[in-house]
Amino acid sequence: MNSFEVFLEVVLRFSDLKWSRFRDDLIVKCMKALRKFREGKSLEEVMSDKRVSSEIEGILELLFEFARENPPEEVSRVVDALGIFTKAPAPCKMKIINILETMTGRREVKG
Repeated sequence: MNSFEVFLEVVLRFSDLKWSRFRDDLIVKCMKALRKFREGKSLEEVMSDKRVSSEIEGILELLFEFARENPPEEVSRVVDALGIFTKAPAPCKMKIINILETMTGRREVKG
């Protein structure tokens, strides 16, 4: 899974696109988990830290695999991108998601 796909998976998992509502708190937890994985923590260690893992258990394995298969710089890029996303207003978040869905092939291209 590449950086775009993991970013999109995180934001879609914690977003209600119909109402443009976003669980930025859970996206921040994903950022914390990715940092821990980048530093060499195991999946079990992160799962046992409930301050980080509660409510994001379903995506931790994916984040762990991504961090394990990619260099630390790539993990840092995703963490930084998620941080930018959490600070954006809802209309911008919707556009970011639309762009990434198009770039990753999750959305049909018009024309």
